[in-house]
Amino acid sequence: MFFKVDRDYLVPIMLSLLVWILAACTTERTEIPIGVKKTVTLIPYLTPTATQFPEKTFPTIVPDEKPTHTPTPMTYTIVEGDTMLAIAFKHGISLEELQSANPEVNARLLVVGTELIIPAGEIIPSQPVTATPIPLQVASTNCYPGPDGIWCFISVKNDRLRPLENLSAEVIIGNNNGEVIGQGTAIGAINLLPVGEELPLIVFIPGRFPYNFNVSANILTVQPLPKNDERYLNPWIEIEEVEISEGGVKASVTGKVGLPRKSRPADLTWIFIVAYDDRGNVLGVRKKELRGNFEPGSSQEFVLEVFSMGTEIEDVRAFVEMRP
Repeated sequence: MFFKVDRDYLVPIMLSLLVWILAACTTERTEIPIGVKKTVTLIPYLTPTATQFPEKTFPTIVPDEKPTHTPTPMTYTIVEGDTMLAIAFKHGISLEELQSANPEVNARLLVVGTELIIPAGEIIPSQPVTATPIPLQVASTNCYPGPDGIWCFISVKNDRLRPLENLSAEVIIGNNNGEVIGQGTAIGAINLLPVGEELPLIVFIPGRFPYNFNVSANILTVQPLPKNDERYLNPWIEIEEVEISEGGVKASVTGKVGLPRKSRPADLTWIFIVAYDDRGNVLGVRKKELRGNFEPGSSQEFVLEVFSMGTEIEDVRAFVEMRP
């Protein structure tokens, strides 16, 4: 017997049968192989407060030896009016330390824009080092204006019982109205001022100055030489001949410098000559530097010329400083 099935009823029946077969298949147990982890995806949701994630940590490499502390030097750019001594005191170091760190820099010819190395010690003071206060008077002040600036010589005499070092003086130029029109720091051409000696501190202040001006000078820094100090040797100097040109404009000085036999060798020698007028005013200076081994018991001749910035030259004195 055959039944005629309407096509419109056949499609729903077939779909129901397919769903029943698929449902039966899902009831079977799914085996997960050993060693394979089942991955589960979590869907995050917002919380009222921010989530705190732990900071990342990285392995720390421990060196075999503990590194030693090495001070990091700084640099300083020279500006107009700077001097080596002023820069040294500003950074709390000695003039010797600054010059040793910058051997290629001429302390008497500082060039604006040059970078200096400022050596750092174990402890860098928060305030600049202040020199030991010693009452010291300025013996005389002599200034000579030129087209580009003014040269000033501030003479200081050591009337103490010990040698002095690291001298400097503040020099202020004023006009007739009491206004400051220039200032600078004067320093010595050599570092040591022996007992009983008088030496000029020197400064060049750039600018254009009127014919009439006033000058004031005050000692800024001065230190007594420590006892048993070994930074300076005991050289000797002799002037053998002085030739003064006609009109007293120039003086040519011939002489010798030397070391006693019972002395250490010298590596640095400074020869310094000063020209004076008939009243003892400083007219000009000249300095010569010698580098190299200077043996005990030996001597060396020198010839230097010094020029007057004022009146006629009447007298010349010579000084020497040596260091091992």
